[in-house]
Amino acid sequence: MIPDNEFIRMEGVPITKEEIRAVSIGKLRLSKDDVVVDIGCGSGGMSVEIARRCKFTYAIDVNDKAIETTTKNLKKFGVENCKVIKGNAKEILNDIDFNKAFIGGTKDIEGIIKILNKKEINHIVANTIVLENTVKIISLLEKYNYNVEVVNVSISYGKKISVGHMMMAKNPITIITGKKG
Repeated sequence: MIPDNEFIRMEGVPITKEEIRAVSIGKLRLSKDDVVVDIGCGSGGMSVEIARRCKFTYAIDVNDKAIETTTKNLKKFGVENCKVIKGNAKEILNDIDFNKAFIGGTKDIEGIIKILNKKEINHIVANTIVLENTVKIISLLEKYNYNVEVVNVSISYGKKISVGHMMMAKNPITIITGKKG
């Protein structure tokens, strides 16, 4: 995994933290033949890591700053097998071919999962912070007959203080995997 501090960052554009990227990449079970879509690519942390491990990646986001940041990070790390697409994922997904999906963020999760199911995407990984989104994604995946696995990851970083070291917790992230077949 590339350390977080090596990525180009832009204010207001989220990045999936290094340890969460590691678990999410593991849950994607990537092979060199996979073509993966990163929905809500943010700063491109997942797009870069996915593209380094598979045949091709599509990075999608509606935010101009996210598109700019992802593009810069792909260039910085020499990733050429990723196409960055600005726009609404619901309007883009039907026009591209891929076999796995990572969902980092979207405002229309119901529409996205419906499209992924219709396209017969049998391996989906989604990261959530908001509990209501976690419940919604699990329900939708189960509605479309995916086998669902849910893992909640809590990361804390050590910080030196006057009397020793203390652990500083980050927001816990829920990683949901939906698989068929």
